[in-house]
Amino acid sequence: MGLLEAGTPMEWEEAKKYACHVRENGLQQFLALYHKHVGQKDVLLRWGDEVEYFVCRMCPVDEIAWLPLRAHEILAGLHEFAESLPHTNCAKSITWHPEYAQWMLEGTPGQPYREQAEDLLEVEKNMVLRRQCIQKFLKQGENILTLPVFPLIGAPYFVRPKLEPNPEGPVSRSAYIPDEAINPHPRFATLTANIRKRRGEKVCISVPIYKDENTAATLAKQREDLVQRLGEEAIEGLPLDSIYMDCMAFGMGAGCLQMTFQATDIDDARFLYDQLAIIAPYMLALTAASPIWKGMLADTDVRWDVISASVDDRPKGERGEAAREEGERLIPKSRYSSIDCFISTSPLCKDQFNDVECVVDEKSLELLLKEGIDRRLANHVAHLFIRDPLVVFREKLEQDNTTANDHFENLQSTNWNTVRFKVPPAAQDNIQWRVEFRSMELNLTDFENAAHTVFVMLLTRAISSEGLNFYMPISFVDTNMKRAHSRNAIKNEKFWMRRNKFCEAGNCEADPDLAEMTLGEIINGDGQGFLGLNHCIRKHLDMIECLGPTRAHIERYLEFIGKRASGELLSTAEWMRQYVLAHPQYAKDSAVTEKINYDLLKTCLDVSHGDLEAPELLGGFACAASRKLTMRPPPCGAAAVTNTN
Repeated sequence: MGLLEAGTPMEWEEAKKYACHVRENGLQQFLALYHKHVGQKDVLLRWGDEVEYFVCRMCPVDEIAWLPLRAHEILAGLHEFAESLPHTNCAKSITWHPEYAQWMLEGTPGQPYREQAEDLLEVEKNMVLRRQCIQKFLKQGENILTLPVFPLIGAPYFVRPKLEPNPEGPVSRSAYIPDEAINPHPRFATLTANIRKRRGEKVCISVPIYKDENTAATLAKQREDLVQRLGEEAIEGLPLDSIYMDCMAFGMGAGCLQMTFQATDIDDARFLYDQLAIIAPYMLALTAASPIWKGMLADTDVRWDVISASVDDRPKGERGEAAREEGERLIPKSRYSSIDCFISTSPLCKDQFNDVECVVDEKSLELLLKEGIDRRLANHVAHLFIRDPLVVFREKLEQDNTTANDHFENLQSTNWNTVRFKVPPAAQDNIQWRVEFRSMELNLTDFENAAHTVFVMLLTRAISSEGLNFYMPISFVDTNMKRAHSRNAIKNEKFWMRRNKFCEAGNCEADPDLAEMTLGEIINGDGQGFLGLNHCIRKHLDMIECLGPTRAHIERYLEFIGKRASGELLSTAEWMRQYVLAHPQYAKDSAVTEKINYDLLKTCLDVSHGDLEAPELLGGFACAASRKLTMRPPPCGAAAVTNTN
């Protein structure tokens, strides 16, 4: 997550004095990199994925689960282990990274994948290997899960050691999550505190609760607990008719599945950025896996809006909730959001598609245009620069703008959108223009996560080879993003899609023929002339003559995705919700108790290890592969684990 610089980060009152300095120098750094790399052509496609795990400990004696704050220990072991291996060892093909919370860690392929179809066979193997490596460093009773969020996040003592949150503390001031759960690198605590200070109050996260017969009792308990922690006066105006959360860890403590693609040149990267931004809501809905927050069933299925609110540093004036103070402007979205402008100069990208307000920093825009940056890319960069830098390192204030890019990345890395246009780094000439795809949720098995990864990778190739054109007004993309949050969106929602997506002779620049479709129709086709995304991918595979075992392997992924998109297989979120609703301890009150949580996570682990088939979730696709490839964690004897840690 962002740049982990060594140094001394400034608190907000000091950091804000250097906001203009960071913007001005960040702009010069962008311009230097742009002019250096804009002419690069025919760059080889390289790509990779990022999987974020959480570590969970299960206590069979008391039938409870919690999050041990041990990520830094596990990462240290993984790094030491990797360094000790010969270069020929396959575990060298993994890179490990810290994440925001002390229960999280991230694993990526050590080397990027190539464009060849054969490399797609390595994705699942590498994900399995990552899981095996982590499990070597788990203590008895610990497990890793590839779910976005621990269902009891924010509940009493959901972490170990048992720590009390401090609503008057120096960092998050959360009533639910102790600051000790944050990664100890100074960037993370400073980012958390400076978001709160710039906003002028704690962040406010409100997730609609799943309404059941006795939900009122659960909401009443939420209010009562908060009064005990903060007092009656402090809770006035809080959205306590929903699942209320109050700090960055609720959002940035949720994991995801991301991908990065190195494009052949800057034009290819800009076009891919636009097209993937349109695809992002579909993939968010397809991978939905976040139906429980703070021990309560939500009426949504995905994490995105939770993270968006958890890092929303806009004061009331910027949010349009109060009169704006001097220097403030109205900013419609959080720093974590869908995109606000398309950036390609392709004739397929018409000005009319950029139909939502894209607020820009006028001074930055003026300089960018003066330096020869075209209007669309200039708008994009100037839009990034409406934000203040949140973490400023004292040692990094003065930089050589021709050889460094820290100031630019300071702003770029804290604009978290569904896709990110990535400029070549200053220190690595072998890395060129890239696009990061950021909307997908994690699912339980390496098979599912590999299927989604391979699907998106092949879709990017089909976009190029088949001349696919998904352009529609951004306002429609925003509508799709909102619908992707709906409970069981696969079954209950329709999404805007462009029917005339093939760029054929004579209609490359035709106006979009937009229609509302189910996710199943978008992926599989509607049987009325619209050919789905799976068809486009298969057409590309035919074109490159992908045959034999490689094609058969890929077809399993495509068939699985087609069945999940159609609703024949449940989404992870819907499967989890149905499990809770059917649990004998569920009291029709929207509450997920410690016992329900334990049983749910134990079942999730059985699925992820291939010990439970869960045909309604996986349809038999993942089990055989999981049993063959996935190593179980160390056994947990009942007497070995207690809840006294």
